[in-house]
Amino acid sequence: MSTYNDTLLVARFAALAPEPRPGDWADVLDRVGRPRPRRSRLPALPRRRRLVVVLAAIAAVAVICATALAVRAYFIESGFIGIPPAGATASTPETGRLVLSAYGVARRSRTQMWLYADGRLIWRRESPRGSDLAAGANRRFTGFLEQRLTKRGVAMLRSEVLATGLVGRGLALSLDDQPCWNGIDVRQADRFIGVRWHGSHCLAEPGGVKGTRPATREQARALLRLMERLAYPGSWLPATAWSDRRIRAYVPAEFEVWYGAWPRDLGLSHVLRPLPAPARKLLRAAEPRRWQVRSGPVHGVLVPTSIFTFRLSTDDARSLRLVLSARFDVDWATEDYALAYRVRALGPGGGPVLLEFDPILPHGEPAGVGG
Repeated sequence: MSTYNDTLLVARFAALAPEPRPGDWADVLDRVGRPRPRRSRLPALPRRRRLVVVLAAIAAVAVICATALAVRAYFIESGFIGIPPAGATASTPETGRLVLSAYGVARRSRTQMWLYADGRLIWRRESPRGSDLAAGANRRFTGFLEQRLTKRGVAMLRSEVLATGLVGRGLALSLDDQPCWNGIDVRQADRFIGVRWHGSHCLAEPGGVKGTRPATREQARALLRLMERLAYPGSWLPATAWSDRRIRAYVPAEFEVWYGAWPRDLGLSHVLRPLPAPARKLLRAAEPRRWQVRSGPVHGVLVPTSIFTFRLSTDDARSLRLVLSARFDVDWATEDYALAYRVRALGPGGGPVLLEFDPILPHGEPAGVGG
C-alpha cells in the first residue's frame, strides 16, 4: 500500500470512528477462533527474597552514585591553585593543633609543610624542574596537598627534629646556596622551639641576614638532611606511620584575602574604590584588618605598604572570584602559585594594588603562599 493510500485509509477510519474505542486484543482472538497466548508469569518470590532484590537494586544505584562522586573527586585529588571547585568537601576537622612546621629546600625543590596532632600532614612544593610534582597543580607548584599520619607517625617526625639538637638554641645560621628565610619549628609542651637558616648571599639583604652566623659543616649537613626527611617522609617512614598515604588536595573552609597598596597612606575606601560594588560590599562585611609593612622590592628596594586582610568562607571567596573575574585579569606574576588579581589604585601615588587569596590552615593562620 502506498503512503498515499495508507493515509487515505487512516482518514476513513477516523471518519467512521471519530472517538477512540476501548480495544481488547484477547477478544479479537476469541472471535476469530485463535487460542490466546499464555501470559508468562514469574514465580512469586517469598517476601525475604523480594527484599533482597530491592536491596540489590538500591545497592546498584548507590554504586552508580558513588562512581559519579569519584569522578568529581578526581578533580580535587590533584593540587589546584586558588579556590576549590564547587562541591569540594573541606578537610576535616576544620581546626587542628599544629605540632611541627618547616620551610626549606630539599632535592632542589622548596617545600613548606605543617603537621597536626590529628595526623594531618599538609604541604606544598615548588620545583624549578617540575620533576617531582606528580600530584601538582601545574608544572612548577603542587598547590596545597594533604596526607594522614598515625599518632606513631606524628611522634616519629617530631623525634626526628628534636634528635638533631639544633632546635631550641636560638640558632640563626647562614648556608651557602640556600634561599632566604628557611626554618623549622616543633611544639614542645605549650611553646614552639626552632632553628632558622638563610642563604649567605640573601638577595633581600646583601651581605646576608643580620644576626646570622655561618653554619659549621656538621650543622649544615644536619639541617639539609633533616629538611629532606621532613619534605619527603614517604621515603623513610614505615607503613605503620600512615593512616592514609594517598595524596589529595587540601580544601580549606576559609580563605584570607589580602589586599596591598602603595603608598602606605592609602585608606580602605580609596583602595576598594576600583572594585565592583558587590566586591566592595563583600569585603567590607568581612571586618578588614590593616597592617603596615615593607614589601617589594620595587625598583630593587622594599617600600612602605598598607595591607588589608579579609577572612572569608570558601563560598564567599568563590563568589568574590566570580565578581573579580568579570573585570580583572589574573596577575601574571602569581598565577602559578596563587590566585591574585591586579587592579589600579586611584588617587595620589596610584600604585598597583594586588588582591590575593590565601587558604586558612587548620591552626587558624593563612598559609602565606606568597611568602
